[in-house]
Amino acid sequence: MQKQNYLGVGIMPKKTKFNRFFEYRSIKNTYHEFKGLCFLYDWANTNKVYENERERYKVIPCGNNPIKAILFGPMAIGAVLSLLIIIACVVATYSEEPFPWWLVILTFSWNLFFLNLLPITVKYIPDRVMYLDRQNQTVGFTFEIPGCEGRDDLGNCCFKWEEIVCRLTSKMGAPGVMNYFPEISHIDQDKYPKTTVTGSVVELSANPVHCYLLWECYVRFMDLSKPLPDVPVYEQHRHLDPVTAEFDKKNNRPSNFWVDFSIEQQIEIRDEILEDAFPFDWLKGKANVEITKPWLHWKAEPERIERLTWKYKVKRLLVQLFIGFP
Repeated sequence: MQKQNYLGVGIMPKKTKFNRFFEYRSIKNTYHEFKGLCFLYDWANTNKVYENERERYKVIPCGNNPIKAILFGPMAIGAVLSLLIIIACVVATYSEEPFPWWLVILTFSWNLFFLNLLPITVKYIPDRVMYLDRQNQTVGFTFEIPGCEGRDDLGNCCFKWEEIVCRLTSKMGAPGVMNYFPEISHIDQDKYPKTTVTGSVVELSANPVHCYLLWECYVRFMDLSKPLPDVPVYEQHRHLDPVTAEFDKKNNRPSNFWVDFSIEQQIEIRDEILEDAFPFDWLKGKANVEITKPWLHWKAEPERIERLTWKYKVKRLLVQLFIGFP
């Protein structure tokens, strides 16, 4: 076991210190109301338990299934065909050759076919993820881990939460710049190397703050002594978690508090919290008191909720016709 070192390379402790959590999510997603020419759009909605039951599971991506790369092939071909149409239009302005309408028919037919095939194929291609199970205090994997003997309710390989750790790893990037990454895995990496997953922190990898925030988010989610953090991603699932439901009742929490917050406003709140994270002393600083009553800190601005406009509809139709993306 490596020595714990919160600000250096090593295992990060399972505790929360900054105690500021925010995960935005569009609850009134009006964009999904317009499906355009993708008639099978609703097929893309997954029935995977670990994605639907947010009060119990938190998903950690482990990279895309290589099979999914094949899905981009038809889109690339559709884009090339669309480019040929544009070239044909330019040529038609000074050429007397007949316009290749067959190319237009071929391009749009190709894109519309794969546009509606994509939701079906995505639904049945298995994901490659790690997921935290708050209820059973386990960590499951949707892919096989050599040597793993434990199985969870979904029949997947799993380990006890106490056996999972996060190492703050670093490597040299640009000359003189050290980049940091959270590496989540079984504590015995030599025995279970396939459990190693690098957390997604694409912003400012030269600053480890994003690593701390991500790990605290996971640690807080698995803490059964506390309710789920009061953030938009759990708004429609809070009543399904017993600890959270009881806490909300005692605190007279407004129902559907986050529903009237636009994505833009939510991102502003996230950025506000992020600004406080950079100067925070993660090593010696005093632990913050968690914000458990966000309605006392932020007020919704319903007028900023995203609306469907004709510009959005036209843009989406063009993307579907010329690229074949839903």
